[in-house]
Parts: sequence; C-alpha cells; structure tokens
Amino acid sequence: MRSTRLLRLLIAAALLPLAGCPEEKEILTHGIVKLEMRRSQNQASNPYLGTARVLITMTYQECLSDLYEANPDLRQNGREGEAIFGGYDKEGEGWSDRLCEPGTTSAQADCSIMSIVQQLSMVEQLTVEYGIAGELEGRVLPFGPLPTKETAGCLDPIVRIAIGGAKGYNGEGAEIWTGSANPPEAVTDQGGELVVEAARSDD
Repeated sequence: MRSTRLLRLLIAAALLPLAGCPEEKEILTHGIVKLEMRRSQNQASNPYLGTARVLITMTYQECLSDLYEANPDLRQNGREGEAIFGGYDKEGEGWSDRLCEPGTTSAQADCSIMSIVQQLSMVEQLTVEYGIAGELEGRVLPFGPLPTKETAGCLDPIVRIAIGGAKGYNGEGAEIWTGSANPPEAVTDQGGELVVEAARSDD
C-alpha cells in the first residue's frame, strides 16, 4: 500500500513541471505596425461601409532601406525572404498567413491577405492588399512584415504611410475611400496604433 502511494507521488511530481510550464513565446525577426481605421473629421457617416478590399502602402525609411541594401537575402525575393513573406508552407515566419490571424492584435478587423508586395527600386516600400469581411471603422489592420529593431540593428525601424497609400474598394473594384495619417510615421511593434483617417472618394 505504501509503495503504491509512493509510486503515485513520484508520477505526480514528474508530471507537474510538464503541466505547469507556460508555452515559450515565439521570437520573431519581423513584426507589425497597427493601423487603426477611423473616419476623418469632415465625415458625418461611416466612410468604410461597403469595403471589400483595402490597399495599404508604407515606405521604408533610412534604417530599413539600409538593411535591405546590405542584406539581399532578407528581401522578398531573397533566400530567406520567401519564408518570411510567404505562407507557413515555406517553413518560416509565414507572414502572409500570420498577419491576419485572429488575435494578432486587439480590435482586429476581420481580414485576409490577398497579396504582399515589396518594392526596392525607385521608391522603397511595402504594399499589403487585404480582403475585408465585416466592420472596418474603429478596427485595426496589422501591417507587415517589418523587421524588428533587433533584426534591423537600429532603434528606429521607421515606415511612413505613402501619399495616397491607404485606399478602400467595394466588391465591384471601385475606389470608395482614401485615407491619410498624421503623424504619418510608425516604428515596428510600437505600443500604440497609427491612426488612419478616411474620407469617401466621391465627397
């Protein structure tokens, strides 16, 4: 009887660390900027009604431009870039699948990624195309992937929303709103959101 009880105690002690260990947080080389979608001050009604698709373009500032110049493997068409910008099937961070996963950020819009396109000639920028289901006003769109400060090797991996870099389209493909941000710059994984204010294109 005593030996049986001792055996049970030993088994319980062995299983306790397994049951009590929290999951280790995944360390990522890239992160996001959170875009909070609001109406502009001159909009009496919700400008986002009918939005089926959103196109956001942000330009890389000096730190990130220098990073991609010095590290071609990290570019979207580079040896490491495919696994960063692509889906989980590429066995990397898989941002085309990760970006719109539920719970990526709070107050997140119901979105899906249609495309992520990096441009490094002439204007250095990243464009993300989202499919939208449901409400967008007051919701947050995660934008990325963007190198973290550890990956970039600087304290300010800054991106700036491009002029005309926030647009919304209805299901027929017609542009229905444009947006801007003030201030227009953000840093990868900063605490707060970059506020995008939209107005109807036909106003």
